[in-house]
Amino acid sequence: MIKSIRLLVVMACLMPVSKPLLAQDWDYHPIISDRFTVAVGAFRSSNSFKVQAEGVVGDIGDEIDFDDSLGVDDVSTLVNAQLRWKFSSSRRWSVWGQYFSNNATGTATLDRDYDWDDVIFRQGSYAEAGVDLSIARLFFGRSFVLNDQHDFGVGLGIHYLDLSSFIEAEALVNDGSTGVRRADVGADGILPNIGTWYNFSPAKRWLLHARVDWISANVGNYDGSLWNVGAGVNFQAWRHFGFDLSWQYFNLDVNVDKTDWTGGANLRYNGPVISVTGNW
Repeated sequence: MIKSIRLLVVMACLMPVSKPLLAQDWDYHPIISDRFTVAVGAFRSSNSFKVQAEGVVGDIGDEIDFDDSLGVDDVSTLVNAQLRWKFSSSRRWSVWGQYFSNNATGTATLDRDYDWDDVIFRQGSYAEAGVDLSIARLFFGRSFVLNDQHDFGVGLGIHYLDLSSFIEAEALVNDGSTGVRRADVGADGILPNIGTWYNFSPAKRWLLHARVDWISANVGNYDGSLWNVGAGVNFQAWRHFGFDLSWQYFNLDVNVDKTDWTGGANLRYNGPVISVTGNW
């Protein structure tokens, strides 16, 4: 009996203390205050692929719209994974990561001759084509405004890009003969970028977030621009888990001057992303 009374007294003393502690821990969206955030989701992307490669006639071959002219899929569902770690004691310094990839293919009957990668693909021939792009983003930044409701910062990052494309069809080659040929071009490299982000929590379970990465420069064998933009809303269903609906836009417009590919690419991915988020 005495033990039971003691237990009740202890519980009564703890309850009024624990409620304010819980409220203090989660007055606003906990992604702003927690160290780790992970998001994994489905990216329903509307795609545009335009690729150019050194041709037989002239210095640069035709810029080919792979989705319109070669039937390459212009809508894809991709896995989009992101993370953030606030590694400093003040939680103002953080490292971010993102990864997504897409392998789109298609078939078409060529409506004209195409001069591409030292091969002339003949009008009327059946063609198979594809574009494969993998993107890994690493970003370091500092929050200059950080409190319960706001997180604004800027930083520097890199994008690792691995891009390849191909066309396979009946072709006219340099010696005048014809036959089915496959022409492949590809390149991989690292592009640096600057970036900024802003997160705002208007209420306990809601977070509005946006970020922008950008570069326009001549870097090594690459000359062009890159945009990587995301904006959305997050609902915190439980203390450590939530759901996110955002819009992702990625655009790469680059000229390439390498031994195995002289040409360029203009690639665009954009669409909604539905994700599950975890934070702690």
